[in-house]
Amino acid sequence: MKAAKADGAKGESEFCTFAVAVVQPPPSHRLRTTRTLDNSGRKCYWQKVVKQKNKKMNRFLVFIIITLSFQGYAQEKIVLENPYVDKRVELLSIVFRLAEKPEYSSKVFKIYTDRIEQHFRQYKNHELIKFTKSIINKKRVAYDAVAYMSVYLDDNLNLSTNLINNVWQQDSRWIKKHVEKFIPLLQQFANDTKFDDFFKENADLYAESVKCFSPLYDPIDLDWYFSFFGKEPSETFSIILGLGNRGNYGPSLDYKDGTRKVHSIMGVSFIDSTGMPKFDYNPLAFFVIIHEFNHSFVTCLVDNNIKELEESGKKIFSVVKSVLAKQAYRKWESMMYEALVRAAVIKYMKDRSCF
Repeated sequence: MKAAKADGAKGESEFCTFAVAVVQPPPSHRLRTTRTLDNSGRKCYWQKVVKQKNKKMNRFLVFIIITLSFQGYAQEKIVLENPYVDKRVELLSIVFRLAEKPEYSSKVFKIYTDRIEQHFRQYKNHELIKFTKSIINKKRVAYDAVAYMSVYLDDNLNLSTNLINNVWQQDSRWIKKHVEKFIPLLQQFANDTKFDDFFKENADLYAESVKCFSPLYDPIDLDWYFSFFGKEPSETFSIILGLGNRGNYGPSLDYKDGTRKVHSIMGVSFIDSTGMPKFDYNPLAFFVIIHEFNHSFVTCLVDNNIKELEESGKKIFSVVKSVLAKQAYRKWESMMYEALVRAAVIKYMKDRSCF
């Protein structure tokens, strides 16, 4: 477990300077270039977007001013937990694998996914799987919505009562009546499939997978987040290995006692010659962690200033909508999250002399 301290005053200044550089619109006659990543996170596509004349784009500057309301506080410790495999994440990943969601159907880590198939394939027609397919079709419950549900559950697979918001308040793809049906079906599925036994039987494999993650865990610099964003450090950082899927997600939790937990759920994209996960093979893998942790800071900033960003955000989104839809970003808010998160990752790389 790592500990770090924050210097809030420095963070306010840095974020203000950075935000001006990132969001201040160029002269109206210029072409604006935007960068988008494909689902693999490895290729980049550059598209030129003609920026229409609209002085109201300066509303972005309001965002900068409001973000300064995040006051920094120095010398409070935060921690980065040791990486681990979470049974809630594995259970939800298996459910959506059986429901045939592509992003949860990876076979990269074949040693493990073969075990999943062998143990759970007889339950593909379970009532939970049928219901899951129905909410996928109705509300597009997928990708990070699955990750959010997993961390909103307690060890008994009930919704946690210690959080400020319910999962349907955090993610609109989960609606209350669906959640109220999904939870008991999930509990029944875990019981019927003897999921706890499966999880215990794979404890050694999980432990070996965690060891494979050390090359990415050791260099993480937590101090940067708090010196940059200038936000009071009440977070605990958590890295969860999602061994049955390739996706990477960054759900965060706000607790009633004022504390916060920030997750980076890391899927498996590569394996070594023995068939075990090789997290350091992809040079971008380390920055995926930085990306997901940034989400928890940037998402709050965007959500707290949603009205100020709405007009400009919708106009920009209308131009790039077709490109982003192919990456499962179907709302202008998602575009704002991703744009600022990716910009913050670049700032981290620059500050830490990563390029």
